[in-house]
Amino acid sequence: MRAAGRPYVALAAAVVCISFGSILVRLAAAPPLAVSFYRVFLASLFLAPFAAPGLRRHWARLPRRERLLLAASGVALAVHFATWIASLSYTSVASSVLLVNTTPLFTLGLSRVFLGESVPGVVAGAIAGAMAGATLIAVGDWAAGSDSLLGDALAMAGAVTLSAYHIIGRGLRHAMPLGAYLFAVWAAAAGVLALVAATAAVPLTGYPARTVGVLVALAVVPTLCGHGLVNRALRALPAPTVSLFLLGEPVGATILAYAVFGETPSAWTLAGGAVVLAALAVVVRSGIP
Repeated sequence: MRAAGRPYVALAAAVVCISFGSILVRLAAAPPLAVSFYRVFLASLFLAPFAAPGLRRHWARLPRRERLLLAASGVALAVHFATWIASLSYTSVASSVLLVNTTPLFTLGLSRVFLGESVPGVVAGAIAGAMAGATLIAVGDWAAGSDSLLGDALAMAGAVTLSAYHIIGRGLRHAMPLGAYLFAVWAAAAGVLALVAATAAVPLTGYPARTVGVLVALAVVPTLCGHGLVNRALRALPAPTVSLFLLGEPVGATILAYAVFGETPSAWTLAGGAVVLAALAVVVRSGIP
């Protein structure tokens, strides 16, 4: 295979790995908080031998402000996983994954509010279109009852908090090696989730071997392999190209949900999903990070 094509192969593999995330969450016979904790805890544990030395070297040179931002980034990531993973207990995989993938739109909106960054008119129109698509999904889920709407709201909360994580950590990725940054944020998120689980009396031990195996797969396949391959692809491909490929996640997750659970998305979800994906495609093709 030619070297020029390898980043695209890595990116395609990343999309496949990430698409398994929602399926593995559903297969894990554990409360959402426990699943959220183990996803980031095990991922940070597996990454520690490679990333901990780099974090130790850079930690002493980090200003207090950046250390606080690192902690805030971990909190935002913890809330993202807690809300999005919980959403899969209430709504369909298709609705949940489509709505949480509106993250780039919230990132642009929050960047405008907190960082004063401008948003071009075409992107503002795309954001409005995506919200219209999300409304179509919610209308379809209305017929399924309040639980589905709760799931949609949790997925949207997951999108907002993931965008906050991206914005908070924007400058931190350049303050230390990527592996050290990920290890620090994942470990911080795991600590937050462990504290919340303890407060809510959610057990983190005593799960059967099958559940433990699924949790390990969740940490390895979509987290370490999926996001690791995305970061590798970003070294060789433009960010908009990578983002455009990642729009394949909702499609892949929906196909897998049908194959594994026999879950067929409603016509409303398909229509709203098409609008959301089209709007996201406009945003990433605009070249805005």
